[in-house]
Amino acid sequence: MKNAIKYYYDLNAESIHQNKKNYKFKIKGITYILCICTRPYEELNEIYNLQIYLKTIGAYTHEIILNKEKRIITNISGIPYALLKIKTKNRKINMEDIVAISNIPLNIEKYPKLKRGTWYNLWSKKIDYIEYQISQFKKKYPLLRESSDYYIGIVENCITMLSEIQNGNEIITISHDRINENTNTDDFYNPLNYILDTRIRDIGEYIKSNIIENINNLEKYIKDQKLTIEEIKKLFIRITYPSKYLDTCEKILNNQQEENELLKIINNSNIYEQNIKDIYAIFNRMIVMPEIEWFKQ
Repeated sequence: MKNAIKYYYDLNAESIHQNKKNYKFKIKGITYILCICTRPYEELNEIYNLQIYLKTIGAYTHEIILNKEKRIITNISGIPYALLKIKTKNRKINMEDIVAISNIPLNIEKYPKLKRGTWYNLWSKKIDYIEYQISQFKKKYPLLRESSDYYIGIVENCITMLSEIQNGNEIITISHDRINENTNTDDFYNPLNYILDTRIRDIGEYIKSNIIENINNLEKYIKDQKLTIEEIKKLFIRITYPSKYLDTCEKILNNQQEENELLKIINNSNIYEQNIKDIYAIFNRMIVMPEIEWFKQ
């Protein structure tokens, strides 16, 4: 890989450390990562322009380095890579990172390809897909079949709550498909991971990944960020949405994970449910929350 980096980027990499299929190296004290790029090609120009804007206003973001052909993507052995110059020492992210990136002012009209669709439509399609796959392979995945009704019921409840929210002038900002308490800054500030979505997406995923540790910061976050009533409801929905279960289901159905991985989630379902009820109680003290039918069961 050292020769490829020299050839495509004219950089003399010092010792290279491989992490899965990514490569990290230093040159004169500056850290670089050559990482696999899985983003659609049609999104890359907007991603590049977004990170230029962030760099211009002095916001934290890793910098995409173009290759000698002035392109973002470099195909090495048939694999699409992009080179990043890393702007911060790697560590686990915290709520301050999320708040800072979500408060960056954006003209979202400049980045239409990065904006994600409505959760209502995305989640509806996802459970339709999973239900269809289970119907086709129910003998192959008994654990998936037995557990799916509970979690799909929760998703359907989330979808119903979304349908009852008045969509006003939401604040759309830099977000990520998935983050959690173990997400590090190498990934969080990687512009190839940026999408545009409502500002409560990332914080909802982060809180959900460790509710016990983060629950005490929830009320302060809501007050400091001046969330609207509709945003508070959507934050609750985002935290409730069982993304880990659904992501695992998709990986199982795509033969990327073993079915027994679901046990780690299913065995903690009582804890998950109690955590959601605790968060509901906090939110219900702040605003009038909709009734949740499955809480009564």
